[in-house]
Amino acid sequence: MNVLVREAEELFKFRWVTFSIVRSTILLRYRRSLLGFLWSLLNPILNYIVVGSVFYLLSRGNTENYFIFMFTGSAIFNLISTSANQSPHIMIGNEHYIKKIYLPKTIFVLNSILLEFVNFVFSLVALLLLGIAFGRIPISYSLVSLPIVVSFVVLFNFGVAALISVAAVFFRDLIHIVPICTQAAFFATPILYDVSLIPPKYQDLVVYNPFYHFVRCFREPLYSGQLASPLNYCVLIFGAVVVFILGFWVLKYNENRIVFRL
Repeated sequence: MNVLVREAEELFKFRWVTFSIVRSTILLRYRRSLLGFLWSLLNPILNYIVVGSVFYLLSRGNTENYFIFMFTGSAIFNLISTSANQSPHIMIGNEHYIKKIYLPKTIFVLNSILLEFVNFVFSLVALLLLGIAFGRIPISYSLVSLPIVVSFVVLFNFGVAALISVAAVFFRDLIHIVPICTQAAFFATPILYDVSLIPPKYQDLVVYNPFYHFVRCFREPLYSGQLASPLNYCVLIFGAVVVFILGFWVLKYNENRIVFRL
């Protein structure tokens, strides 16, 4: 606990570095682009519209209010997958900083997570506005749970990013492996399709997929206006805390080794 407190104090001390890097990265990413930051909203939306339309036709419209069902699941999974896909580049991409000046290694992980979180927030706002405007998202008390769910997902992302970023320094092939794994996880998780479409003998296996519980915790308040099951929240909270602690420990343990392996 003392280590976490000291690390939090270090991050607070360098908070303006985080603000500057996240801001400049967002501006540079869409510089000289006609639509600018709107591409952060359009890219995932257009991608999921194409893929979702195919699954909608294959399922013959069996899922009610399908596109809200799909977009709510896709939005939270996209936050997880984009953070994971960027993780192998965190330490490797910041080699010039790490070798020249002192900054807490956690700050590079935090910067990456916050960058994707900002993109997610804008996508979520667009989703909420469109869904409420067209009467597709029910207004209920369950929406209050969303900030808590997203907070634990961000905590989970930090742990995953810390683990992968350190591992990638020693095993560079992760740069190519992680995107394949996240894509496989996307199709293995009931995001584009309902659990009822899975063959009955395999439906029970879905509960062993942690991303299923993450998606359910975020989707249900937006799709059905109700909270997810207690099991879903238990998996989310327990998984996020365990992965965060493990990732933080691995990052701190290898803090000095990273410099010599870059």
